Amino acid sequence: MAITANTKQTYTASANAVDVNKFVVNVSPKDTPFYSMIGETTAMARYKENVADTLTAANADNALIEGGNFSNTALTARSRGGNWCQIFSKVIEVSRTQEKVDKYGGVSSEIKYQITKAFKELGTDVEKAYMVGASASGATATARTLDGLTSIASTNTATAASGTTWTATAAASVVAFEEALNDLFDLMYETGQNADTVFVGGNRKRRISSLTTNITRNVEAMKKTQINSIDTYISDFGEVNIILERYVPDTHVIAVALDYFKTAYLSKFMQEPLAKISDSMRFAVVGELTLDFYTEKAVGLLISDEV
Repeated sequence: MAITANTKQTYTASANAVDVNKFVVNVSPKDTPFYSMIGETTAMARYKENVADTLTAANADNALIEGGNFSNTALTARSRGGNWCQIFSKVIEVSRTQEKVDKYGGVSSEIKYQITKAFKELGTDVEKAYMVGASASGATATARTLDGLTSIASTNTATAASGTTWTATAAASVVAFEEALNDLFDLMYETGQNADTVFVGGNRKRRISSLTTNITRNVEAMKKTQINSIDTYISDFGEVNIILERYVPDTHVIAVALDYFKTAYLSKFMQEPLAKISDSMRFAVVGELTLDFYTEKAVGLLISDEV
């Protein structure tokens, strides 16, 4: 249908107001389950250490002859383990003009918005380091880095059979995966720890949700909806919470005894104004911390040789 000549339309207008939501939608991941779940403590040096000891294996033949002489028990040496404190930082600089002008999305202060965003980004940096970080002691021109769970584990590591066990959907393959998962729990139990939490990526989380044993499926009567996700798994070695963690590699399942881990802060995250050398405002958001673990046996890895 034709329009009357000289009708003003939005297509040619240049001064119409735009319609922008009064909030900023941040579409990036910001979840930090492990960092949020563990407690915190204080670090007093660049390297946070703990001392661990083990009991001598139980001996059913521990029997003394009546009236017999005492003999000295062989004493075991205590072991030390630790982790380097890592400095995490973000530097925010905003021009004076950008701070003053009106902004879309309900942002009244650019510097406040960017600092708040930086704190969230630092949380995800810490979370990823806690999963896959590898330590470096640092030097005058090299930053210190901390060991994450995949680097801490040394005693309790198991390999899932390659091929069908890790990825195939056949019932036998899923059973084999479950067997490998329970082998990991067994391994941790034998070395003195009971896993209470498992961190997995999306692919392994879906695989665990497809397990067929030791599971109660819930059906909501009114909606007739089956809940197809497993957040708790009952093993022979206790109840284990299954946590979706985006920074766990696809080739790993990470099991932990959660109470044995804490965040040790040498310096908590804070914002600090930096020297003014231009027509702008500059802030650093910085903190120094490490993943404090009481024993490396409190983490176990199930690893596949598949990619």
